[in-house]
Amino acid sequence: MKRLLLAALAAAVGLVPVAEARAEDPLEITLRLPDEPVAEVRVEGNRRVDTEAILADLETRAGARLSRDAIRRDLARIYAHGFFDDVVVRLLDAKEAGTTGPVVVFEVHEKPTIRKIEYEGNKEIGKDDLKDLLEIRPFTILDLNRVQATAEKFEEKYREKGYFLATVTYRIEPVPDEAAVDVVFVFDERQKVQVKEIRFVGNDHVPESEIEPFLETREGGWFSFLTQSGTYVEEALKRDLMRVASVYYDRGYINVKVGQPTVSLSADKKWIYISIPIEEGDAYDVGEYRVGGDLIADESLLASLLKMKSGERFSRTKMIQDIFALQNYYRDQGYAYVNIAPLTKVDTDAKTLDLTLDIDKGQKVYVERIEIKGNTRTRDKVIRREFRIAEGDLYNGTAIQVSKERVTALGFFESVDLEMRPGSGPDKVVLEMTVKERPTGTFQVGAGLSSGEGFLVTAQIAHDNLFGRGQSVSLTWQYSSLRNIFQLQFQEPYFLDTRATFAFGAYNTRSDFFDFIRNSTGGSLTWGYELVDDLRVFGTYTLENVEVSSLAQGGPSNFYGGGITSSLKLSLSYDKRDNRLFPTRGQYQTASVEHAPDWLGSENLFTRYTLVSRWYYPLPLGIVARAKGELGYITGENYPISERYYLGGVFSLRGYLLRSISPTVEYASSDDPLGGTSPFRIGGNKQILFNFELEFPLLPMVGVRGVLFYDMGNAFADDAPFFTDRQHDLPLGMFHSVGFGFRWFSPIGPLRFEWGIPLTPRPEDEAIRFEFTVGNFF
Repeated sequence: MKRLLLAALAAAVGLVPVAEARAEDPLEITLRLPDEPVAEVRVEGNRRVDTEAILADLETRAGARLSRDAIRRDLARIYAHGFFDDVVVRLLDAKEAGTTGPVVVFEVHEKPTIRKIEYEGNKEIGKDDLKDLLEIRPFTILDLNRVQATAEKFEEKYREKGYFLATVTYRIEPVPDEAAVDVVFVFDERQKVQVKEIRFVGNDHVPESEIEPFLETREGGWFSFLTQSGTYVEEALKRDLMRVASVYYDRGYINVKVGQPTVSLSADKKWIYISIPIEEGDAYDVGEYRVGGDLIADESLLASLLKMKSGERFSRTKMIQDIFALQNYYRDQGYAYVNIAPLTKVDTDAKTLDLTLDIDKGQKVYVERIEIKGNTRTRDKVIRREFRIAEGDLYNGTAIQVSKERVTALGFFESVDLEMRPGSGPDKVVLEMTVKERPTGTFQVGAGLSSGEGFLVTAQIAHDNLFGRGQSVSLTWQYSSLRNIFQLQFQEPYFLDTRATFAFGAYNTRSDFFDFIRNSTGGSLTWGYELVDDLRVFGTYTLENVEVSSLAQGGPSNFYGGGITSSLKLSLSYDKRDNRLFPTRGQYQTASVEHAPDWLGSENLFTRYTLVSRWYYPLPLGIVARAKGELGYITGENYPISERYYLGGVFSLRGYLLRSISPTVEYASSDDPLGGTSPFRIGGNKQILFNFELEFPLLPMVGVRGVLFYDMGNAFADDAPFFTDRQHDLPLGMFHSVGFGFRWFSPIGPLRFEWGIPLTPRPEDEAIRFEFTVGNFF
């Protein structure tokens, strides 16, 4: 009787195989469910999922009457958990179950969990790169759809690397005596396929040399392993078709048609050949070119913003640039929603295109509110004071863009996004800035070996955004055989929330110049003011006690000196870097004059002039080009030798020993008139230094970047003009070096490891010099 009830119920809800519930059996089809209320509902077979969690979702409960529809819905609910791959319903009568009524049993079979994920055959792409693509994780329920999706992602990754024929399959291996499986992905990488040739068919008037530079898909070459050129990616090729069309649009071919490419594989399956058909059509010149619609200024003024002119060859890029220029002009006047549509009239006989940039200005809008999001540490005012537009102001596109650039330039954030959304009325907008904080505090402890300085120890505690107030503070200690530096610095760029800058510093240093040692203890106080955006003026007062002691036996004592330096320095700086901590674009210019007169109580009397120019250029592939030039000149009646210029070392002219580049004089090394003489480095009263770098990503995931550099410079004697060295035969009168290295932007701060090679070596110079230090160079 029990089996008949089970078969009838199962057939009714469609849960057992057809072999157990055959439609031709009239007894099983017509059998009715019992009328008694359900005495109990049980769940069997579950090992990981709690019974109560399953029962809580069921419609079938103790005390209720059996319902085919309710059981169907209960089955759907159990499957919806995602933990089971099979569910069977059994019905026990009251006598068999020993209860007052029938018992419904939901017998479940749990899906296995994933114990581990393994990889076989992946030689070209490492596990770490593959793990980022996983749709599954260990100790989760096995989902075959996700496993298949992961395999497809792996194949796509291989296609991006040029392994166009690679396949990825998987095995599910049950774990004995456990409800678990191992998922094994099997890689058949096959050989890498490279683009051998890209052919254009029908390009009668535009040569391939003018098309290929714009393509993402490139032909393979000798350096493909570095540049990834030659890699075939289908999506990239689709984008290239639009790029080809754009090349023609910019040359006046407004009716060009770029067909679907033909992609063929060589017989040995090593190379791909791509053929792109082109129907050029005719080239068109610009006929009448004007602005129309809602004009808020004289038409001649608006026309002066246009770069494309009547009579020249049509260029879609120039037209788009002209549209942007007009939009920017209107947005700066408050028309945030201005729309400009090009209206065209084609003369097929004259091959000209008349253009009217039709302007729909919309209405003026005002900034109703500025919202800041994502600043978990940085205070709102630190961000808001960089804005050049305020709540209630008329919308201004340039001011908004400058505001975003200034917030980004702080260097406190990994990303800065600024979006506009409608406000409470049609004439109001809300500006929403979303930032993502980056670590700005560092604790650095490092040690290393340098060719010239021997064992080097450095320690620093620094914060560029102290307490989220935008203030910077640093405490630094460096020690080696040639230097011992202890320094404290603090800067408040917006003193009392004004445009004034306040800073102070204190230091104690010991520097070995080989022929003498300089010891100094002092401090400085700086006030500054932002005259206009990015242009600041500073005044700095420095008070220090300088002691110079000789290391050279019988050295020229008239060069030594010391005493109190009390100086005032006036400087002007222009800072247009995109990021003050890690710049990749822009410039930084400074000019200063420092004067130490006797009326300030200074015993060391001198005037120093300094010019520093830094430039940053972003290049493709994440490469950043940097250039720095520095010029210095000092004059005075009485000042210690240590104030003069010495070059060499990781902070100036790499590849040469620290502070070893200097004019020299001969001096008697003993009191014996017949004794010999020795060279003595007296320093220069002027210097020129140039540094050029190319920095490129090596291991971007961990912040490691490579660097190639070229340095040149010299410290010049008092009687020699700039670019003249009377003691060495040097190109342009300067020492030159090249080198390489890498920088690690570690969690504790930037670390520099560099090898310099002198191109104009002296007898005492090494062929290559390694140096290590902490901090940025540019």
